[in-house]
Amino acid sequence: MGIESVFPKTLFRVLGIGIKDTVFQTWIVMAILAALAILASRRYRLWEPRRWQLLVEYIVEYVENLIIGTGGRAIPEIVPYLTTMISFIAIANLLGLVPIFQAPTRDLNTTLALSFVSWGSCQYYSVKKRGPVGYLRSFVEPVAFMLPLNLLGDVSRILSMALRLFGNVLAAEIIGAVMFMLVPLLAPLPLNMLGMVTSVLQSLVFTVLTLVFVIDSMGSQEDTSD
Repeated sequence: MGIESVFPKTLFRVLGIGIKDTVFQTWIVMAILAALAILASRRYRLWEPRRWQLLVEYIVEYVENLIIGTGGRAIPEIVPYLTTMISFIAIANLLGLVPIFQAPTRDLNTTLALSFVSWGSCQYYSVKKRGPVGYLRSFVEPVAFMLPLNLLGDVSRILSMALRLFGNVLAAEIIGAVMFMLVPLLAPLPLNMLGMVTSVLQSLVFTVLTLVFVIDSMGSQEDTSD
């Protein structure tokens, strides 16, 4: 395991398009989430829930409390979205701890895609809650000459979220590779334990930032068109 293994590389080509290992690993994470969702929907039961069901309910309840604690009110429509986001990023980060696999979030393209999803959700919920007119008006609030700064703020959010997640995951992968080369017998266990904590933490940070931006894009209850 060398430093060069940390960086994305092309695994195969489809119709002349190179498929990187990070793309393939992203497909694996998507397949895991889809399989878990299908199994959970078929095996869910109201009475005497299994342990895995309690775990799922805990994650959903945690997200609900996170929304209430951040926004001061319950917003049920964004619970499935944020639960999926935190689960996807956590599994993607934890995938790097599995032998022969690496975290797809070590690729800037992956984190940029996640950032664009986060940004797109802000625009969607802003239009849904404020209405088209209110959405456009939000770019010139509190005064009209704030338009360039508000647009710049949107772009900076995309870049900062993508670079933050990418930088943290890549740094962890590089440190792990270096430590494994130096002390291959002692490094794996403590690094894996630390990696599990940081992987979940990074997924939480990204999700909380998305939540803050979504709540901000929705505006106050008085600003909505409902």
